[in-house]
Amino acid sequence: MILALMLAVPAGASLSESVKQMLIQSGYKPSNVGVLVRDMTNDSVLIALNAEEPFIPASVQKLVTASAAIDLLGIDYRFQTKVFAGGAFDRDSGTIQGDLYVRGGGDPGFLAERLWLFVQHITHQGVRAIKGDLVLDDCFFSDNVSGPGFSEDKSSRAYEAPTAALSASFNTVAVHVAPGSSVGSPVHVRPFPSIRGVKIVSTALTTAADKPSGIQVKTEEMDGRTAILVYGGMSIDAKPRYVYRKVWQTWENFGWVLQALFDECGIVLEGRVRRACVPDSVKASGPLYEFTSKPLTEFIGHMFKYSSNFAAEMVFRTIDAEKGTGKGTWKGAGDVIRKWWKAQDLPGAIPAANGSGMGNRNRLSPAQAVALLTREWRAKTTAPDFVSALSVAGVDGTLERRFGSSRLKGIVRAKTGTLNNYGVGNLAGFVLLPDRTLVFAVLINNSGPDQYRHWETHQRILELSVPSPKKKRAGSRAAGPRDRGTATKRDQ
Repeated sequence: MILALMLAVPAGASLSESVKQMLIQSGYKPSNVGVLVRDMTNDSVLIALNAEEPFIPASVQKLVTASAAIDLLGIDYRFQTKVFAGGAFDRDSGTIQGDLYVRGGGDPGFLAERLWLFVQHITHQGVRAIKGDLVLDDCFFSDNVSGPGFSEDKSSRAYEAPTAALSASFNTVAVHVAPGSSVGSPVHVRPFPSIRGVKIVSTALTTAADKPSGIQVKTEEMDGRTAILVYGGMSIDAKPRYVYRKVWQTWENFGWVLQALFDECGIVLEGRVRRACVPDSVKASGPLYEFTSKPLTEFIGHMFKYSSNFAAEMVFRTIDAEKGTGKGTWKGAGDVIRKWWKAQDLPGAIPAANGSGMGNRNRLSPAQAVALLTREWRAKTTAPDFVSALSVAGVDGTLERRFGSSRLKGIVRAKTGTLNNYGVGNLAGFVLLPDRTLVFAVLINNSGPDQYRHWETHQRILELSVPSPKKKRAGSRAAGPRDRGTATKRDQ
């Protein structure tokens, strides 16, 4: 065993030194980059540089959240939203003589179409009129809607949306903007989905075709609601498009969207929208209707392929709600995941401050990331779901525009991690070769916001790990005409 390790060191050390020199030539400080590339076929290390050092993982942290959720919640876990009648329900008239309660279960998937379906199903139960209030119960999670790492930037960008047990459309609004019919006319602005009472403040005007579009869209909290602010110009020949921004309320926004859908479906709400936990006396009679989410794998796909912070934090908080304090807190979820990490005999310890990797609160070493990925690869019953959720190089997700001209296109499956404020550009995942599988983590911190440079560095390191196949000379073996023709085509 010792002899085998001694023989393996020189090749690995040489490749690691090549990576170090490449980093220096590319303007990196080697101490700001951590790399570990392991061949799982023979359990050998191909490249190691600062592999045990902790780095800011950014969205690579989502690998931890997903792995813990699969174990703790189950691969087929589904979020439940329950509807209760708080008074006598006359199915003939469709009237509830009291309040209608909606109890959230942390479903991250309440997009516009599923919200519409949810209300359709309520109408199918016969509901036509609510004499009392629409009462929204988001008690599955704690009151805090913004976790650690999310207070560093108060922008209205969609990736910073708040989270709550009742959340509509990722707690974002899609703002559709389209030029007017003539130069100088107002730009058309419409939110989607429809949100009752949302305020639109727009000074944006249609400009001439030869002027570039400079339209700006943001949201702000104004008088307890979300205001959409649109300004600048949009050229008359510009294509209409959607701009996604966060909303500044959670359960309130959910209620406003439901009200708009109630209006469309003819459900008359005589009371108001308010927030409260469902009383035990109402729960005792059982739910009028239960709405079940898609399975957990759907949201792991959101977390991996599209790096959804919202989905990651909703899953993270659900871990505490189901397996921890029962309150859906960030601290509780972190405690559960740290215990889980230790129980799996994974190396070292991790902060697990949030589920998405947002901000400067988490730390992960390349060795820890590779150990986690190795564990997932060897989990036979869940590995296909985990690996297929990752972005495919040059094909989809956050890797769609990367590795396009590389021989690694289509065979790298990985999770990206980006935080420009901290000079972070990370990549961790698998290289799926015909004869072997590599597991890797390349973590770059404190190296500026030039993500394209980081992308090139990831690609160069992985290409060093996978040497180009040697071309075979024609006639090097006995073969018939068909064999020679096939070999020539392959070599091209």
